[in-house]
Amino acid sequence: MNNVIEPTQSNLSTSILNKRNEMITLGMRFGFTDKRTIKCSQQLDELLNLCANQKQFCATHQL
Repeated sequence: MNNVIEPTQSNLSTSILNKRNEMITLGMRFGFTDKRTIKCSQQLDELLNLCANQKQFCATHQL
């Protein structure tokens, strides 16, 4: 059985802040068009989308 653990809003917020800092560091070190920076940016986008979807779900279902 495949158990999926949904991140809590607090964990997700921390992950977003950490990924943002990582992206900034990569951008300053390698440039903002470097493939490492872009990959990190895409990972940050995924986290932000997850956060937005969680907020929308909770608001819709009055959680």
